[in-house]
Amino acid sequence: MKLRMLAVVGTALLAGALGLIVSVRLNGPGPLLGSTAGRWLVERIAPAQPPTGTHTASEGDLVGPLALTDLDGHPQQLLAKRSHHRTLVNLWATWCGPCGDEMPLLDGFAKAHGPSGAVAIIGIAQDDPTSVRSYLRLTPVNYPILLDDAQGRAGLRLGNRLGILPYSALLDANGRLLRRHYGPFTNADALAAWVSRPE
Repeated sequence: MKLRMLAVVGTALLAGALGLIVSVRLNGPGPLLGSTAGRWLVERIAPAQPPTGTHTASEGDLVGPLALTDLDGHPQQLLAKRSHHRTLVNLWATWCGPCGDEMPLLDGFAKAHGPSGAVAIIGIAQDDPTSVRSYLRLTPVNYPILLDDAQGRAGLRLGNRLGILPYSALLDANGRLLRRHYGPFTNADALAAWVSRPE
């Protein structure tokens, strides 16, 4: 009887944990990852496993150059032109509902700061070029969009240990990871406060 009860409880706990992981990956992080303690806990329970040789950055680490491609297949270096004090890198996908909800907010921020502003925004799509082009025809943005590789290495190198989208990383002028944000920004004030917070 005790063995049967343990099996039922174990199955329920496993189902709950899998449900939480799937929900976070599909719907964004919610309040769990809104706190430092929540992020710390979840990153230890369900971290994304980086491919061999891929370093996952932590706050304070230099990310280094990232070789990506643009929508036409041309190679681009994420951190090649450092005319800005900071760069907000936003990882997203066409199938991610919260990503689409957040894009107009990021686009408004990019327009307000202009090409000579103190913060640049770069989007990295974790999707195929055809899907991204079609999506951007319906939801255009005024910031560059690059493509991650099939293993999502850019996201991992930028500190996305959970593989959650949308995910934003703020880099300083030297390419150092200042901070990370799981899930969509809820409004322009929250985004501006996150970007401008002192190091």
